[in-house]
Amino acid sequence: MDLWQLIANDHANIADLCGEIPRAFPDGGVRSRERLFSELETELRRHLEAEEESLYDALEDHDRAEHLAAELEHEHEEIKRRLAELARVRDKGSQDWTQRFRDLAALIEEHFHREEHELLPLAREILDEEEVRELRHEYVEENIEALRARHRGWDLPSSGLLLGALVGAAAGALAFAAWRTGALRGLTAQTPMQLLLSRSPVLNRLTGRGVRAMRHYGAEVLKDVAQRTRTSVQDVSARLRLPLGTTYSIVADLERQGLVRSARRQGPVRERVVAITTRGREEARR
Repeated sequence: MDLWQLIANDHANIADLCGEIPRAFPDGGVRSRERLFSELETELRRHLEAEEESLYDALEDHDRAEHLAAELEHEHEEIKRRLAELARVRDKGSQDWTQRFRDLAALIEEHFHREEHELLPLAREILDEEEVRELRHEYVEENIEALRARHRGWDLPSSGLLLGALVGAAAGALAFAAWRTGALRGLTAQTPMQLLLSRSPVLNRLTGRGVRAMRHYGAEVLKDVAQRTRTSVQDVSARLRLPLGTTYSIVADLERQGLVRSARRQGPVRERVVAITTRGREEARR
């Protein structure tokens, strides 16, 4: 997956969260507005900072892109400011909060549209293939650093398994993005984790622990899904206390193996629902 796909897929996942939040339950529950907004805040800040430290930094050195990059980076600051204001409000079920969030979502949508239709096409013209490859690595590295920063705040012991899970979380958002667009079809020789690791030198030394962690959690996710007729990916994430991106990645891998199937549920709260297959039920019993 190249840099342009990574950015576009981040946009799509963030847009999905923006669409789910106004429909979410205001109080409590695994699909609460509070929980989804917290997920959005984390994903959006991670994405914006990764863009700034990679693509934006590179484009600021080019006369043709300097003004546009500065203008869009100013929009980043406005998005972050509004995001922080909404995060400070305790009652996220009020009409005022909902309207302010819808205004923010509209700003995010417009910003992403400008990036995809103005900035990225210009970047494709200006940057050569080697620069784009370097920026892709920087973009992934910035995402990993953001996850490491979150990891330092967790009250958990340090271990190879947790480090592997951290790498899995990084792979999760990217692998699910590829899965939802069909980019993983035909790549049966590689799991989503291996796919990301093969493209990120920073993570190559962690391949063994990362894959072991994904296998461990894959078995847990499969057992959890097997216990129910169907369940949402968000519910699985909450029950097993896994990062949502990691859970999406695991479900994508299980579906590729034919152990589960999933679909986007339509209705007031749009979410991805996963169900066990006959083969998956047999595997879960082992």
